[in-house]
Amino acid sequence: MNNPLISLIIPCYNAEKTLEKCLISVCGQTYGNLEIIIVDDGSTDGSLQIYTKHQSQDERIKIIKQENGGVSKARNVGLKSATGDYICFVDSDDWVDANYCAKLFQLLTNENADIAIIEASYEDENGQIVFQKPTTTETTFDGRKALSLLLEDTVIQSHPWGKLYKSSLIKDLSFPENLKCFEDYSTLFKIFDQAEKVVRSNDKLYHYIQRDNSLSHDLSPETAYYFYIAIMDVFRFWQGTRKVENQQKIAKNFVKKLLMVLKRILRQTSKEEMKNEKEAIRQSFTLFLKYPAKTIGLEYYFYLRLYYYFPNLYTKLIAKK
Repeated sequence: MNNPLISLIIPCYNAEKTLEKCLISVCGQTYGNLEIIIVDDGSTDGSLQIYTKHQSQDERIKIIKQENGGVSKARNVGLKSATGDYICFVDSDDWVDANYCAKLFQLLTNENADIAIIEASYEDENGQIVFQKPTTTETTFDGRKALSLLLEDTVIQSHPWGKLYKSSLIKDLSFPENLKCFEDYSTLFKIFDQAEKVVRSNDKLYHYIQRDNSLSHDLSPETAYYFYIAIMDVFRFWQGTRKVENQQKIAKNFVKKLLMVLKRILRQTSKEEMKNEKEAIRQSFTLFLKYPAKTIGLEYYFYLRLYYYFPNLYTKLIAKK
């Protein structure tokens, strides 16, 4: 197939301020054989008028409406509806360069890979760069190496967008609908676990717009706890696989994330709030106490043990300062 179908899935919830730019960028792709699936997750604003206007102008657009169930459910519904040989995602508050799909497809087919990755430009609402992500000059990885990099969560990160997947890798998977956020973090490793070859480019063709009111950036105590659940899902997977490399870096990354979540919760709650959640985190530390200081770093080693054995002291000396 010289021009196979790509299913491009866009979850949409109350995106009237950003959807127009998103759809203009998607409909203007230089790769034309697209199935554009917009899943309206119970929007109550003017999103309907925007996507129906574009649908009337572009027959490739398919609209699915559902009651509000969250981005995971929207992505899952989109996946079930997708008929393409390849699948990619774009969030409704972001936008992409015109050659986004073409570059991903070129990367994947040229290297006969299972997943292709491009980079993102991390911007605020005014288009100013807010974050420079670490990159590498390496362009191709076997599945084991790519999975290791994903678990390290630096060079390859766990967001579903900015990637093109062979449909066979992702169609039978689902994003966890019990998580309001960080659902991608606990899902991408399952996809990468099936890949034999992954290819990437440093080209920044995806424009990720960081907004102050997004769930993933407004780390309230409740949101932070969702992150904890996702972290532990990934940790349990890591414990059950023998595929990955760089065990020390991955272990240190898990501990770093857990301590960040813990500190955020403790700083924003009283002693009586979220008691069960705090105890669940403390008990899960038993899984990490086995790692020596040289593996996870002396500072993290100290903090793990301090909170596990003396949680009140940790809260007083570390979390609340």
